[in-house]
Amino acid sequence: MRPSTAAVTYPIAGDAAERPLLAVWLLLALSVVVPVLPAVPVVGYLVRVLAATERGDSMPPFLAEPRTLARRSVGGAVVSLAYLGVPFAALLVTLYGVVSLEPGANAPVGRILAGSTAVLFLGILGTYLAPIALTAYGREGSLRRAFSPGALRPVAGHAAYFFGWTLGFTALVVTVGIAGALFTVSRAGPLFGTFVLAYGLLVAAYLWGRAVERARRR
Repeated sequence: MRPSTAAVTYPIAGDAAERPLLAVWLLLALSVVVPVLPAVPVVGYLVRVLAATERGDSMPPFLAEPRTLARRSVGGAVVSLAYLGVPFAALLVTLYGVVSLEPGANAPVGRILAGSTAVLFLGILGTYLAPIALTAYGREGSLRRAFSPGALRPVAGHAAYFFGWTLGFTALVVTVGIAGALFTVSRAGPLFGTFVLAYGLLVAAYLWGRAVERARRR
């Protein structure tokens, strides 16, 4: 079965069937009402999915080993913030610098372009490395391993990972776009949007986990 075809069916396949997808969906829907906190277990479960797909296993049950899930949730959030939070913070600083310019003032175009280019590079790099780091953390349970160049470099430089990451990133971008459009639907919009987002996250995690596996195997 082709990776793209297997990825589409992954969130509803395996012994756990659709139950993990429903759990991720409900937590994301709850995070619309209670920000951030309900989404933390989702991070931990995605770490578990990345490690499982790297091993070639089907989607694991959501509530299996709840203590491990709690640890992976906290650790996965730390790793995600390290790889994705820094570019986001840099983006906020850049935007603040542009917005805070006084009307009529000569904008430092060169510095703005250089800053925006650096922020874009950091964002792409962080997004590219984050699945490798989260998979390494899920596999070994070590935060140090998630930041180890020895764990990142061989995978990041492999064409198989680049191809799989591109597929996963594209799937996630499309998913976010569809979910954003559904959020505008009155009343039931957040429910529809979070379901699509939950499905897309699991598909992307599958593609990224398999990409890491292929890069490590070759």
